[in-house]
Parts: sequence; structure tokens; C-alpha cells
Amino acid sequence: MTVEVLIAPGEADYVARRKQLRKQRRIRIWQRIWQLTFITGMTGGLLWVAMLPEWQLRSPAQIEIEGNSLLSSNVIKKALPIKYPQSIFQIQPQAIATQLENSAPVFGVVVSRTIFPSKLTIQVRERLPIANSTRKGQTGFLDAEGIWIPVKAYPTSITKPKLVVLEPSDRPIANWSTLYRQISQSQVKINQVDARDQSNLILSTELGLVYFGTYQPALFTTQLETLDRMRTLPDKLNSQNLLHIDLTQPSAPVLEMKLTQNNKSNPTNQQATPNQP
Repeated sequence: MTVEVLIAPGEADYVARRKQLRKQRRIRIWQRIWQLTFITGMTGGLLWVAMLPEWQLRSPAQIEIEGNSLLSSNVIKKALPIKYPQSIFQIQPQAIATQLENSAPVFGVVVSRTIFPSKLTIQVRERLPIANSTRKGQTGFLDAEGIWIPVKAYPTSITKPKLVVLEPSDRPIANWSTLYRQISQSQVKINQVDARDQSNLILSTELGLVYFGTYQPALFTTQLETLDRMRTLPDKLNSQNLLHIDLTQPSAPVLEMKLTQNNKSNPTNQQATPNQP
């Protein structure tokens, strides 16, 4: 006896769709396996390549330093946070630049990598010492931006600046970059800047001590111009009797004089008349 099984048209379509779905599922599984195998192989290959000697920094000789004059290249290289050997692909230029700026008197550091041959090029801008300054009992230098650098950060052969700065103990000097620029342009030689008292900036000059009162950039320019016109002052009086020059009001400078044999009471104030330019 023959038994015939009849499948309705709708049921046949359902069976065919299930077979198609199983086939598609097997294809996706195999695709994922191949993708995983490919990625694993590529990763392993890249790691293997990265560990080859041709792609590693093995010594400081593979590092070039540019832009330095005060600091030797070896000093800068010793300050780099690099352990040897290290793959060139593991080097993080920005991290190296930041750490170098924090450990050496340099700024604006740019680090670039060369893959083949593997090397680093580091461009630096040095902080130039323009004044001597002491902080917390340690001697050091100030740069034009007011950044303090300890003496030990520079080689012992460095030429020390002649300008001395006495800083406040609890705050930086206000507008130091502007103040220094004005001082460096002064026609009167300035040896020391005493900025410890915010209400009275005192400069030691070739004419003697000069009081300027509270530092104001615009007024300070006028005060320095007045001081310049007083350069003939030593020819008119005995500088040994001069205590200080008060330029708080540049239009009416005052000379504070020592006691003399003819006047034994108190120090005298004399109005000074600057020479006209």
C-alpha cells in the first residue's frame, strides 16, 4: 500500500524559508570566524613587526635634539621619559613633550617620529635666564615670562645675568613680562628690581635707589623717561649724600638727601628739575 503525504502550499514555503535561514546563519558564523582569524592574524603580525629591531628605539643615539644652545643634547635626552628598547609605535609624542617641559627649562616642545629608520626628532625652545632670583632659600633664574628655574637646571658654565630681582614671597610679580621689557629698554642702567612691596617698586640704578610707587605700565614709561633726563644728576650733587630719588610723581621728582654738616636735623627733600629732552 502506498501512502502519499500531501503538504499544503503554505507549509512548503515555511519549510523552504527555514532552510534558507539556517543556511544564512551558517554563512554568518563562518564570516565571523574568518573575520576573527584575520584580525587576530593582523594584530599578531603588527606586534611581531613592532618588536623587530628595525622598528625600535634602542638608544639615545636615535634621538635628535634641535633648537638648543644653553643645554646640551645629552642633558635633554636624560630628561626624556623613554625606556630602551621601546617600539617606535608605542611612543606618545605629546606625553613626551609635556613631561620634558615639566622637567627641563624648555617650552614649546615638538616631538615627531620617523618610522623608517626609527628615530625621534625633538624641537625645543629654551627658557633664557634674564635675572637672578632666590625662592625659598634656593638660587635660580627668572625668564622673560617670570618662570623661575633653579640654577642646577643649567650647566655651571652658563653666563649668569647681571640683573637681580627681589620677589614677593607670596605671589608672582604682576605684569613681569611688561615690566622686564620696559626695564631692558631703559637708557639708565638698572642693577636690581625690588618688587617685594606692591605699593612701592624700587630699582637700584646707576643714579642710586629710585622709588616708583605702585607699578603702572603706562605711568612707568613716563617715570623712566624722567629718570633718563636726570642722568646728569651726579654732576650736580654729591651722590654719596643721596638716599633715593622719588619718582612717584614723575612731573615733580623728589631727592631724599642725607644729613650734612650744615643741616643736622632731618634728611632733606629737594625738588629736582629734570633736564628737558
